[in-house]
Amino acid sequence: MKEKKTILFGPVRSRRLGRSLGIEMVPKKICTMNCIYCEVGKTTILTTKRKEYYPWDLIEKSILQAKEIEDIFDVFTFTGSGEPTLNIHFEKAIKLAKKIIKKPITVLTNSTLLHIPSVRKAMTEIDIVLPSLDAGREETLKKINRPHPKIELKNIIENLKKLRDEMKGEMWLEILFVEGINDSEEELNALKSAIEYINPYKVQLNTVVRPSACKEAKPVSFEKLEKIAQFFGDKAEIIVIKEKIDKVIETFKILEEEKLKEEILNYIKRRPSTIEELSLAFKIEEKLIKSILNKFISEGVVKESLHEGKIFFLTP
Repeated sequence: MKEKKTILFGPVRSRRLGRSLGIEMVPKKICTMNCIYCEVGKTTILTTKRKEYYPWDLIEKSILQAKEIEDIFDVFTFTGSGEPTLNIHFEKAIKLAKKIIKKPITVLTNSTLLHIPSVRKAMTEIDIVLPSLDAGREETLKKINRPHPKIELKNIIENLKKLRDEMKGEMWLEILFVEGINDSEEELNALKSAIEYINPYKVQLNTVVRPSACKEAKPVSFEKLEKIAQFFGDKAEIIVIKEKIDKVIETFKILEEEKLKEEILNYIKRRPSTIEELSLAFKIEEKLIKSILNKFISEGVVKESLHEGKIFFLTP
């Protein structure tokens, strides 16, 4: 395999950070979690083992390169296609970056390795730590983040609290909401309790707006995010654009309608049915069933047949 010349990428435009130059600490897709919403895709190596995923020489060279182009970015961000703290050189890389780069240093982390004292100590020197916490209940963590078996929610929350108390910079805690998984009243109450305990500088609310590891991961509406922000209090802010959410929700709606049409047509192929029967079978209003059937009739894929005073729909 050809050796990488640099692990820098960007600068990319970030709504939160401005022009962010990233440094990738682990290859795609090595992570401690396999989140259902991850835009990078499914985790190929699910692990908590720290090792030299990229060698120190490459990391050092990339940080020195970042120093040379410091005028083109606003922040220098430790991130990548997996969990950056898995790299055994993370602590040394932070120390070097803080020493030579004058711009703010940031890190994106899923918060799972903060129990390691050296990792947490390195984080205390960072200007802005952007950790994620998507669940306030253990069973929800397993549904949305699908972590390595060794990872427990109580340890994540406890070590986020420790980091917040120890760090010199700011903690911007990100929560990503997925419809039907972590957006119920029970889930929001659990998350609010965790937030109050951790006491981050900011709470940043997000949802699914990019292609994700699981196609079933759906966004919550912008209106729902506004209500959640109000419930969480003054520290909460929405970091995703309303128009992006609306577009994704509309796409899901179209896909669901197409899937419903396909299922109804397959049902009719197997068993000629009335509108009432189809309404009961699919648990949707007769009005919607009728509009779908009318479209099928106009396309010539379904026809009507009168039998014992009832209209049945069947395929020609």
